[in-house]
Amino acid sequence: MNKNMKKILLIEPGARHTLYPPIGLMHLAAVLRDKYQIVIKDYSGEEIDSYKIKKDMESINPFIVGIRVLTGPPIPRALEISRIAKELNKIVVWGGPHPTILPEQTLKNPLIDAVVIGEGEITFQNLLKHYEGKKVNLDGTGIKIQGRIKIMPAPKKFVKLDEVPLPAWDLLENIDRYFPYKKNNSIPISTTRGCAFKCGFCHNSNSNVKCYLGPYRIADPKRAIEEFKFVQGLTKNKIEVLDVGEDLHLVSKDYAKRFCEVLNKSGLKLKWITAARYQVLDQELIKMIKDSGCVSIMLGVESGSKRIQKLNNKVIDLEKAIEIAKNIRKNGIFLRNTYIFGHPTETLEELKETINYIKKIPADENLIQLYRPMPGTPYFDLSILKNKVKVPDNLEGWKGFGVLGNDLNVSDVPDKILFSEFYRINFFQQIFYWINQQRFFLRNGLKEEFLNNFINNRFTFKLKEYLETKNAKLN
Repeated sequence: MNKNMKKILLIEPGARHTLYPPIGLMHLAAVLRDKYQIVIKDYSGEEIDSYKIKKDMESINPFIVGIRVLTGPPIPRALEISRIAKELNKIVVWGGPHPTILPEQTLKNPLIDAVVIGEGEITFQNLLKHYEGKKVNLDGTGIKIQGRIKIMPAPKKFVKLDEVPLPAWDLLENIDRYFPYKKNNSIPISTTRGCAFKCGFCHNSNSNVKCYLGPYRIADPKRAIEEFKFVQGLTKNKIEVLDVGEDLHLVSKDYAKRFCEVLNKSGLKLKWITAARYQVLDQELIKMIKDSGCVSIMLGVESGSKRIQKLNNKVIDLEKAIEIAKNIRKNGIFLRNTYIFGHPTETLEELKETINYIKKIPADENLIQLYRPMPGTPYFDLSILKNKVKVPDNLEGWKGFGVLGNDLNVSDVPDKILFSEFYRINFFQQIFYWINQQRFFLRNGLKEEFLNNFINNRFTFKLKEYLETKNAKLN
């Protein structure tokens, strides 16, 4: 490494109770490391310690501080990091989902100098050159120039996943904390960019995300194998599971077949976790993914109401889905079905349709979430139209929104009924899931995970999440 290179500090504020490797920052670091000294700091899974952050920043003395930010409780954490950076006269650049969706409002905050809208491999490099005094194309960014906010057009060029380096896992300070068990650890691997669909509740349906993040792309399956081998060589514990689920992995039967073929030819006998749509699956494909090591799959149902499915732009054949679900479980694959309670305009009768459907379709876990408004999505716009949501007038106001946001009823179901049904059904579903999860661990010889799951499970996580969002609301 050339010590004369400028230092860039990339920070993941994360959430207090969730430890997850900063995949987006590692992708960014991989393309920057030949030109700059890159340091990654991941504060996820821990309290924000202002004293420690200041000491970190002073010792690194970066040219620019880049921060990845999600909507919700991570925002006040990111703002505290930004405050410290500005006290030390650093240039602060935000990237990630929130500044992509709301770049102008984000830039109105005096602690933020620029934002990356969409993917950062190309645009962040151009921002760095700009702050070095070079004349460059700043498409894909938002920036303050002489005190005025300028939002640039979307870039014309997007990342080709098979042509960029593997994520810079080797730049993490302590990679072993992401793989805590002696064996059977799971590695999250990002194989896609963009999304092929436009679900009403999802940030991928936002116009800025669609425009600035670019078209849907999926990497060659061989890349997942290469990344696994790279990371296994860095960590002392054994990794045996690929988590390639992301928002959506198996988008087509052709791709699923190619992925299975590559895994089989690798000879590694890896287990893998995925996510798909019911429309993609059939008996042949289920058998194929099972034989290649798939142990768990997540599928979105979202609602048992045909009207809500159309509203959400996610229509599935409910009767056919039951047969597919039975076949998945028959093949020994752990099945996770996802649902949303409280869709915008959802009625009590439509909520009951979903509750009744949950009883009909088999699953090892029914992951039920309340709809929590995500800015810039069709659902959010509909919630505003129906006067169900008050839009925050500043960046700080978004700390109670997003996936970890506060409970809010934007449906036509009375508050008392919606919340009581959600918590009542979830209580029993989580007990059911915990039992199935423990059986899964024992069946697959995951003794450490089995014991750990008595302490860290959905009940304890939800309690911690509730306390965190409550604290965010109070502050």
